[in-house]
Amino acid sequence: MTGEFPILLLALCEPAKALALSGVIVRLKAEIPHARITLATTQASAVLFQDDDLIDELQAFDGALFKLKSLHGLSELSRRRWGLCVDIGPTLISRMMKAKTRFTLNPNDSAGVLEQIAAKLKLDPLEIMPALRVSPRREAQTRSLIDSGRETGPMIVMAPGAGWLGRRWPTERFAVLATRLMREEGPFASHRLLIVGSEAERDTLQALRMATPRAQVMEVGGEIAELNAYAAMRQAVLFVGNDELWLHLAAAAGIPTFGLFGPSDEAEAPLGGHVLAIRGPRTLADIQMVDPKLKQNVCHMLDLTIDHVAAVIEREMAG
Repeated sequence: MTGEFPILLLALCEPAKALALSGVIVRLKAEIPHARITLATTQASAVLFQDDDLIDELQAFDGALFKLKSLHGLSELSRRRWGLCVDIGPTLISRMMKAKTRFTLNPNDSAGVLEQIAAKLKLDPLEIMPALRVSPRREAQTRSLIDSGRETGPMIVMAPGAGWLGRRWPTERFAVLATRLMREEGPFASHRLLIVGSEAERDTLQALRMATPRAQVMEVGGEIAELNAYAAMRQAVLFVGNDELWLHLAAAAGIPTFGLFGPSDEAEAPLGGHVLAIRGPRTLADIQMVDPKLKQNVCHMLDLTIDHVAAVIEREMAG
């Protein structure tokens, strides 16, 4: 169509990083009425944007970028002419693209994805905060699931899983925390517990479910568990979880978000005044003294106590 301004967003990276583009897309559409946005990302990240009607074209690659199918798709993109190409990977692939204006994330810059893009666009990062679009159908399905429980009432959300044992706060501590917060005399006595996580974390999710028998416990899964969980989180009053994708989804949902940190950098936590990083007495540097490459199969979160986490949550939510 004459007058279209073609924009290519390359997010060949992990979902938590790709999520940062969701707010940028809104801004680009608002600032450039004739923008036609193509998002090229991984299969794992593409599920977050399945319902996004602001994206004109969504191309998902399986991560093996040098497979024939992926090379064909990327080659096809390289034959087009782009008004703007943004690569947050960053990858060398953006150099293949013919673009009038090009922005590639600097991996050596201490600023995160949002800060770097905001600086390029001369915006405040808070103006492009992540926020996923959810279809009315998914919204209705999620609300129906939440309202179908034996009880009604507000929810708190917990995500006890983690891809690596090192940054997984013990499941039994999540259970004790949930019981403490939701007991009769607790600050969230009338609340239900929503547990979120991936299929790979099924054992961890089930352990938390079984350890909190007094709570009205729910889980949100399905073919696109992440987007279902995000839709549900928007109806919750707070989130507690490890430094994983679920933390970033909760922050994007705009609810009070408490991230539990150990062998990861809280400076990379989601932005926003509703997000708070909680860690034990050891800094990331302290942990790296005993695990320099952060690969040991041991839990580095044992010094983060239940009392400390509960106290922080209770203090912040009371304020």
